[in-house]
Amino acid sequence: MDRWAALDERLSVRAATLIGSRAARWIAGFLAHSGDSQWWLVGGALLWWLGTNGWDLVGRRIVIVTLAGGLVSGILKQLVRRRRPGRDAKLFYFAFDRHSFPSGHATRVAGLVVVLGALAPAWGALALIVWGLAVGLCRVALGVHFAGDIAAGFLLGVLLGVGLLVFWF
Repeated sequence: MDRWAALDERLSVRAATLIGSRAARWIAGFLAHSGDSQWWLVGGALLWWLGTNGWDLVGRRIVIVTLAGGLVSGILKQLVRRRRPGRDAKLFYFAFDRHSFPSGHATRVAGLVVVLGALAPAWGALALIVWGLAVGLCRVALGVHFAGDIAAGFLLGVLLGVGLLVFWF
């Protein structure tokens, strides 16, 4: 377990070196926050409520994945209780949610990639995958997660998304 933690920390520190300028930090912050639950909940709820021609289905999937991902990752965070990397203790995440494993953002993003990718053409599914990977990388580079938090969140989100597709949608 100690070797895994050491490797995880080395990968995370290396990812932090990807941000070398203010512009890169702004872009990384924008991408990292594009996976925030409040945007997905509001947008999904509006689509579910007002959507026509299949957009209501998209909205329903967004809301359900966002809520389910938050519930599952939140429970696991309380069980595991792994501290965030702590490179920038002034960030909102450290005051609101001190635990990092698994990443709720990665869980939500991977779940969204699966359930929305199933509705999208191939190029849309590919774009979702690229966006999801960028969100995860940026969260590590900004120092709010370890790489292992993101990997576990991606795995959890894929399992959640597949499970919802098979048993609910």
